[in-house]
Amino acid sequence: MRAVRFARHGGPEVLEMVEVPHPVAGPGEVVVAVRAVSANPVDGKIRRGMLGANLAALPSGTGRDGAGVVVGTGEGVPADLKGRRVCFLAPRGVGSWVEEISLPAAIVAPIPDDLSFTDAASLPLAGTSAWIGLIDTAGVKAGDRVLVHAAAGGVGGMAVQIARAAGAQVFATCSARNAAYVRGLGADEVAAYDEVAFETVFRDMDVVFDLMGGEVHQRSYPVLKRGGTMAYLNAAPFEDRHEAFGVTVKVAQVFPDRAVLDALLDRVRSGVIRPTVEKVLRFEDYAEAQRLSDTGHVRGKIVLTLL
Repeated sequence: MRAVRFARHGGPEVLEMVEVPHPVAGPGEVVVAVRAVSANPVDGKIRRGMLGANLAALPSGTGRDGAGVVVGTGEGVPADLKGRRVCFLAPRGVGSWVEEISLPAAIVAPIPDDLSFTDAASLPLAGTSAWIGLIDTAGVKAGDRVLVHAAAGGVGGMAVQIARAAGAQVFATCSARNAAYVRGLGADEVAAYDEVAFETVFRDMDVVFDLMGGEVHQRSYPVLKRGGTMAYLNAAPFEDRHEAFGVTVKVAQVFPDRAVLDALLDRVRSGVIRPTVEKVLRFEDYAEAQRLSDTGHVRGKIVLTLL
């Protein structure tokens, strides 16, 4: 079967499509015939060798999430899972950009019949990252004032919708080009970073969800109220100044979580959350997908189809 891998660190040009053996479902596992996968910024960071302890041995697969059909079940897995349409967030280092993948059955989530594989593949990593960052890590609740940085991206767009669904008042940063799009996702107020400094217009936030790090992180401290929380993912290096501002800084630890996927899919069914896919490419366009993702200017997600 075909799989996208890289044998050295670098730009998208180091990616190559290779032939590898078909996986076999071990005890407690399923094999999923992959129909769609998504590109995520972290894919490029890992490919470039930027994430230290998170790096897998070379050669390495790429990609973290996708959607498809269960075609095999291992010992201890209900046989009726075979044929089910599912989405998944693969464990680190597994690589989801493959035609078939073996995964623990406990982390794949059935998807609604009316949800396309393309839309389903866009949800797992972005949605899980936003959910764990906001709900599990920062404890966002109804009435909170929440600022989401980089709100037009895959994780940021999910974060805006998740915070809104939790009953929070949502503030966001993005480019002027994406301001209307982010308001359409549910942001109450938007600061376009190419027009205004967000710290001059936003104040008294209960939570800042930082997807940037660096100088954006530093500028976010005065925006938080005392006792507030700054939650972040794989942010650029920053100086932790939580004591000076009387706030809490927490890193969101993102791992595959079936309960989170189910919660996201429930909200998709009810129309509270919608997938955000900007571009759909063929699997053969794998290098172009990561090149676009590396620019940091994708609105929502890029998805590759294997249909």
